Amino acid sequence: MGKFTVRISERSRHTSINEGYCLICGSYGRLSPDHVPPKGAITITKVEQRHITEMKGLSVDDIRGVVSNNGSKFKTICHDCNNRVLGGNDDEIARVCKDLTSKISHYFQLANSPYSTIQTNVNSIRFARAMIGHVLAATSVEECKTEPVNTPYFEPLKRFVLGNDSAIDGTHDIYYWFYPFNMHISAKFVAFRNAGHLSFCSLLSFFPIAFMVTKKGEGTFPAHAQQLSLSDKFLYLNLQTRGFEFAQFPFHGVRGDQMMALHNSQAIVSYPIGR
Repeated sequence: MGKFTVRISERSRHTSINEGYCLICGSYGRLSPDHVPPKGAITITKVEQRHITEMKGLSVDDIRGVVSNNGSKFKTICHDCNNRVLGGNDDEIARVCKDLTSKISHYFQLANSPYSTIQTNVNSIRFARAMIGHVLAATSVEECKTEPVNTPYFEPLKRFVLGNDSAIDGTHDIYYWFYPFNMHISAKFVAFRNAGHLSFCSLLSFFPIAFMVTKKGEGTFPAHAQQLSLSDKFLYLNLQTRGFEFAQFPFHGVRGDQMMALHNSQAIVSYPIGR
């Protein structure tokens, strides 16, 4: 009689909208689908989306994700923010990812290479502006249904994305590291407790890089992560396999006194599926 126990991901309740408040500039109007990760940075394929909270436990195989035939998309920002603000900087993400991917491939072909760190040149402001913009966009359409409220955490990030180069100088830090998986992870806001210290972060991870924003001077991050200054001219990735265990931070699995808190609709995983 077939299998009738398969459930649709809760993500399906957070995708349908036409008009609302843009999650970057705050204007009300028609919303535009934003590819996260951006087109050009990855190969666009058919994907499924789920909430990260649905990827754990015994029932994971009984949940069917939300299918998109041309990449992971979030309809939460206006046409101008999507095409001018983010689209005007996405080429920097694409260039960086293409160069890093080529060097990663070369590194793993040379199995005995003693040099585990690779680098690429970067325009840090353009790169960070686009990545943070996609972090803000990658969430639930429920956030677009009410007029945005300014918050100390998100307001500087929005101003930075909209063109204020110094907006996050005193409020946020940025970290990044090698991400060797084909699943894409977006998490708009996560609270993470480790060794008695509570930190807050936002994250966007897709091959080959994990990109994390934290409150200034308060972040918890993997030991092999690099901090990105907006004046940096290069990105560096440590490719040693010992860092793979924590590459999906903060979703690598809590241990000891570690705890994590998040809203499930703000933490999404997308993964390629067969056509």
